[in-house]
Amino acid sequence: MAALNKTDFTLEERAFRAAKKLLQKYQNPHNLKLEENSNLEDSYTILITLLYTEELKEEEQLEILAIIDEMKLLDGNR
Repeated sequence: MAALNKTDFTLEERAFRAAKKLLQKYQNPHNLKLEENSNLEDSYTILITLLYTEELKEEEQLEILAIIDEMKLLDGNR
């Protein structure tokens, strides 16, 4: 179970960093906010919103999709 918690933390941190980086880069017309104490669901919501509303570079899209895929895998293992 400890390995699963470590994976959750790593995923949460990666999602947070990706969301924060993309929010800083794009105009953010939806006024999305990400706080330091945001959880994985907050980051996920921002990443999905940006994926569908912004013209992201392919590498940014792939980063988001990798995070989403990992979330699905973890969710299926719980």
